[in-house]
Amino acid sequence: MFWTTRLDDGSVSQVDPEKGHAVYQAEHVRLYDFHDGANSLFGGGPAPVAAVVSFTVKWFGVDSRADVDNPANGFAARFIRNHAQMEWSATSGDYRYVSAPLHTSMSSFAEIGDERNGSFYHRH
Repeated sequence: MFWTTRLDDGSVSQVDPEKGHAVYQAEHVRLYDFHDGANSLFGGGPAPVAAVVSFTVKWFGVDSRADVDNPANGFAARFIRNHAQMEWSATSGDYRYVSAPLHTSMSSFAEIGDERNGSFYHRH
């Protein structure tokens, strides 16, 4: 499955980058399942199928921090490497997929942060 859609800004909540904490969630998001990336971009594959997805991702903790400031390329960022957990469910056509509960998941890499580039580089 391959999905892409814009979510409301309200989908990100409880953000505290200094503490490495953020929650990203959405419920009953209606979209189309294009089967794979190539089909979603170029078509020619199976017809898209109506789908619904719900998920919650939680980031927490602070393992390390990285600050980047590159004036030559107009790029600045602050990243916090931490941990994340996720649960999700999706229905696509006649199929239903459900992950294990949030508290049972674990990550081998997680990171949150913010960046500024282009015309936003000089804004603080």
